This record gives sequence, C-alpha cells and structure tokens, in this order.
Amino acid sequence: MRTTPNTRSTTMAFDPFGEPVAEGVANACPTASGDRTARRVGGAVFWTLALAILAGRVYAYDMPAVESVASYAAQVIALR
Repeated sequence: MRTTPNTRSTTMAFDPFGEPVAEGVANACPTASGDRTARRVGGAVFWTLALAILAGRVYAYDMPAVESVASYAAQVIALR
C-alpha cells in the first residue's frame, strides 16, 4: 500500500530579490506601511526641492544683475 507524505500548507515569503526566506525572518520584518509612508514623504521632499531649484534658476536668469555682469565680463574680455 502506498502512503502519501503529509504536506503542510505553508505560505512562502520572499525577499525583494525574489529569494525565499525563513518564516521567522519574514515575521520579524516590519510591515510595509511605514516604508510606503517614508517613500511618499521622500518623493514629496525631492519634488519640492527640484521645483524650488528650477524656480530659482528661472528667477535668477531673468534678473538684470545677471545681464549687467555678463556685459561687464564681455567688456573685460574685449579689452584683452
């Protein structure tokens, strides 16, 4: 008579690279909700800084002081 081995229904846990991890390690890891919040905050900070830098560059480019400095530099170069 043939007997079938007892199969346990276990859920597999995987790390971010797709490798299986032990169940104890998977249970010790924090939930992903904190990671999601940190990712959103980090993204908001990044895009805020990117837009602030872009706005600053646009504002500084149109300033008359930049044009006057460029004209003085052109005059100094022309004198040499």
